[in-house]
Amino acid sequence: MRAMSSLPAMPKLLFVTVPTDEVLNKKGEVRFPGTDIAVQKLTEAGWDVEILDPLWPGPLKRVQEGGIDAVLVSCFKAVPRSRDAASTLSRMEPDTPVYTVGVLQKDDAFRTMAPAVGVLRKIEELPQG
Repeated sequence: MRAMSSLPAMPKLLFVTVPTDEVLNKKGEVRFPGTDIAVQKLTEAGWDVEILDPLWPGPLKRVQEGGIDAVLVSCFKAVPRSRDAASTLSRMEPDTPVYTVGVLQKDDAFRTMAPAVGVLRKIEELPQG
């Protein structure tokens, strides 16, 4: 019997969001492709994606259960309290990288409140786990 080669497990990404449609910027360019397309792109980039609602303390409990390599928090208007979840997660679970998509680049208040959170312009900027 031949031994099966074991493939390395894909890194696990906790995607904290609610279903969101495509979001365009003021110039009409896509800022966020929509939740389903985002999950597809993240999976194609090598992530095992788990979606979770931002209702607190759900994200914290899930990260504390283990097995999460990174967290991506969608911070568009359709996702209430997501900025709070991102900043709190980065403080309470400093060993798990936390990224956001949807925070405006000029949002200095968020950057002051959550300096350890990586602010992405597009989901394609998420580093590989």
